[in-house]
Amino acid sequence: MSQFDTIIDDVAGRFGLDGAKASTLLRELLKYMTTSPGGIGGFIDKFKTAGLSHEANKWLGKADAAPLTSSQVEQAMGSSTIDMIARKVGIPGGVAAAALGYLTPKVVGKLTPNGVIGSGIPSAVSDFIRTSPSMPAYDLDEAMPYGTAAARQPASSGRWVAPLLGLLALAGLGWYLFSHRAPDQVATAPAPQPAATTSGSGTATAPSAATPSRLTLRNDNGVVTVAGTVRDQATRQSILDTLKKTFGDNAIKGDIAVNANAAPTPWLANLPAALAQMKTPGIQASFEDRTINLAGLNDAERDRIMNSLKSLFGPLGMSLAATDPLMGLISDANNKVTTALAGLGSQFQTKDLLNILNNSIINFPTASAEIPEAGRALLQRAAGPFKQLPAGTVIQISGYTDNTGDPAKNLELSQHRADAVKNALIQSGVNPAMLVAKGYGSADPIASNDTEEGRFKNRRISYQVSDQNRATTGSGK
Repeated sequence: MSQFDTIIDDVAGRFGLDGAKASTLLRELLKYMTTSPGGIGGFIDKFKTAGLSHEANKWLGKADAAPLTSSQVEQAMGSSTIDMIARKVGIPGGVAAAALGYLTPKVVGKLTPNGVIGSGIPSAVSDFIRTSPSMPAYDLDEAMPYGTAAARQPASSGRWVAPLLGLLALAGLGWYLFSHRAPDQVATAPAPQPAATTSGSGTATAPSAATPSRLTLRNDNGVVTVAGTVRDQATRQSILDTLKKTFGDNAIKGDIAVNANAAPTPWLANLPAALAQMKTPGIQASFEDRTINLAGLNDAERDRIMNSLKSLFGPLGMSLAATDPLMGLISDANNKVTTALAGLGSQFQTKDLLNILNNSIINFPTASAEIPEAGRALLQRAAGPFKQLPAGTVIQISGYTDNTGDPAKNLELSQHRADAVKNALIQSGVNPAMLVAKGYGSADPIASNDTEEGRFKNRRISYQVSDQNRATTGSGK
């Protein structure tokens, strides 16, 4: 068995991946780490350069360091690298970013025993990269796909090794430029644009795009929430016009970003016909590059829509799958919360903090009150603003479940979850007298319990000023 099996099982369970994809994700992360300039130390320096020195310094030799948010991973590794890894694994970019945020501190901790960064590639890592399940064998003596590799001694030696000779580095760079896009090298600098190449006929061809085109949507009983990234304003407007024509002018929430580095949208021409099939309440769909994913449907609806989409997009060589994009939605929501918390400043009001936190998502495991590490990291960040609230402020943390199962057990579970959030904030330094926790079970649903998406929304933690001091603090700081 590989020494990485426990990590693979852990990330597979947390992010809904099968074992092969979890193994491939870890393999790609290790390849990226070990082929970064400077090896593992250079990889860690990327995070320090991105302003994450405090976090990175806690990883060395530690197996339980707090995970990173998706935005922090993208800040250090670059969105193009995340997207490339996601495509290799076969998962959405948002899921890849969240999973990499969870994996990175654990892997660095495992590879830096006693807090010491070695100067080469450990034999266990090179062996794992070669023998990862469902992936072709990989020769570390050849060039690596993410950058210039460090040379190694034979795996049996178990020792760290010197950098590659210059000739091998140049050969690796040449191979890489012909077979992969270059990942971002410095997170704070704009990614260099590759020059156009010339085909055999002398015709110039455009460089490959750095970011896949994306469109995600959720149909909540006729209200459609959208997000995504496309390469130009004309494409954005075309998609929004199609959405409004299909679902109604007032039914569309959210927006689509424009990024000049985004790839073309191969699904754009057939989008009107595809959206016409997506009026089923609860449906969730994502169009990412040449892949379409569906979720939130019963078996009959899923099969009907999948068959329709296959007739539309199959001839274009696009792939379709029924997956669960909730992990990406959780990641996106919590990334925005993290950004908003960082931007609060010093003059915020109590209601400003609560409005931000009420957009956060703590994705408890089924029937459990254990806070996932990503949720714990978010609460650690929220603790700072909590400490700045006026003396005497009392915040109620309310826990809710969906209506599945026994009502009495749901009530008990919701109380345990509210208590867990309260305790996590206290452990991060918040005054216990400032917090109260209350569970309400399946009371006060904010969405229909008839759909997967609705039940997901109803399983929530909310924050409000407690009745104990609502009269004095409810309208201000």
